[in-house]
Amino acid sequence: MHPSLLTTPPEILEHIVLLAVLDSPRGPPSVLRALRLSCRILNETLSVEHNPHLYLMLFFHSFDMSSPNRHLPSPRLSALALEQELRTRYIALQCIRRKNFGHPDLAGILSTVYIMFLEDDGCNYEQIAGADLLGFLQLLLHDCTSQDIAGKNAWPLENEVNTLAVALLWFITSHSGLRQDTQLRQRSIDILSCYAYAGFRYPCFTEPENMFYSSDKTKLAISNHGNYPPPRPTAMTVRYFGDQTRFTLPPIAPFAILSQFARAEEFPLKIPPGLPANRQEALMAGILSGPTKEDIEHFNANCNTRLICSRSSDPPVDGLFKSQTHDPDRSRSLTSVLSTAPSYYVPGTLSGHWRGSSMMPDLYFYKSMLSSAEAPSTLVSFGRFPLYVRFREYYCYSPTTPVPVEEGGSALFNAFLPHGCRWYEVKDGIELVGKNNSFRTKYVPQQNSPQCDAQDPSHGGEIRDVIIVGETEEPYASAWNGYNYIGRIRPSDGLVILMRGPHDAHADQLGRALFRGYGKYFSWSPRRRSNHCDTRKR
Repeated sequence: MHPSLLTTPPEILEHIVLLAVLDSPRGPPSVLRALRLSCRILNETLSVEHNPHLYLMLFFHSFDMSSPNRHLPSPRLSALALEQELRTRYIALQCIRRKNFGHPDLAGILSTVYIMFLEDDGCNYEQIAGADLLGFLQLLLHDCTSQDIAGKNAWPLENEVNTLAVALLWFITSHSGLRQDTQLRQRSIDILSCYAYAGFRYPCFTEPENMFYSSDKTKLAISNHGNYPPPRPTAMTVRYFGDQTRFTLPPIAPFAILSQFARAEEFPLKIPPGLPANRQEALMAGILSGPTKEDIEHFNANCNTRLICSRSSDPPVDGLFKSQTHDPDRSRSLTSVLSTAPSYYVPGTLSGHWRGSSMMPDLYFYKSMLSSAEAPSTLVSFGRFPLYVRFREYYCYSPTTPVPVEEGGSALFNAFLPHGCRWYEVKDGIELVGKNNSFRTKYVPQQNSPQCDAQDPSHGGEIRDVIIVGETEEPYASAWNGYNYIGRIRPSDGLVILMRGPHDAHADQLGRALFRGYGKYFSWSPRRRSNHCDTRKR
């Protein structure tokens, strides 16, 4: 009998398909489709029912599995489920590659790609980059924001498609992409600016910021822009590993802020004439504070937003899989399919030295935005100011009772710490003492690796609360002013709330501020607002 594909053993056919996938790893395996369409026998031989191992290997060769293995129960990772997820992902990537903006479920397509990024350890990124996601998003965002404008100065919508498109733009941002022509970069900045800066319309959190614990009772404020927090799409249903799954949409603002900053940083700070060359020269001239040429050069070279796009050859982050750094975002979006308790904040995320910048609009311009129901016809330029801070995290482990949570309308402005609370950093932790000695609690540093989330074996108990403190160290305090920070992490979603005040008790002109945002590895994109609460150590 002459050799024929019809008489070829199934394991040999499987090997042929896998070799073809390895030779052309991006996109669906065309050879598999061709073989299954050739005749009924090969269609059955290569079906998931008759050859489940083939589809397991196809998924393992094309996509990352560490995150699904960590979070999904075993029944959700059957061969049939993997085959269905393969179909879902290939359909989504095909839509992106063909720039099919009219797809009837475009939000579902974008949510599939967003989940792939949350589960990315390199392979997922290769598949997405091969579909030219960046080109797709640049056209989509321009078209969507243009269509959103029903009136002359209408605000862009925070709907499902726009939210996911802005989130994906951040994930796919690369250094080579940022060096595109200036006109295209400026157009991206214009699209992102409203989402990034209009905090009264686009919150940076999934739950109201004035609540420390989850509650069905949301207190709304009223402004010229309607209710605050404003209504926004919160959830949708997506197909995920073969099942219809609830998917909670992230807020649009954090991703817009990160993308906006990354693009604005392509325009470095200019060095004014007449500045001292360095700190030594400044001191010799009797200048005790303020930036030098060396300070501005250091800022331009070292304080840029850390991008997250990666390839499969990139090394792990602090010993973690790259997808583990996205676990908090994944927990907020896919809580319904977690096989373990959700991890909304990975201990150690903010610990260490941080360098970045703050961008704020002119105060009078911002007030005009607040008082008008329309978006500004043009956005004024925003100045950048360097930020340097060293953060430390301290933990309260069970059975220790954590610091009480402040309640009331002003609780947020004290980072939900009790008013009148004093705090002292000691050799092995931090002590917090209530007003009139109403309580005394000690929090301690984390003693093990950052892989832990809910528990720390070195203390033998569950983490019940996290306090974060920080300060601006020298020589950065002399150049850009010195500040103290203190705050805590909201357990319901991992929101970081920090107060900031000047080192010098008499430097009130520097002002006090409140920062709120979700912490991510190597990037934190909080919003800031003026504050009156004191952050000094007592």
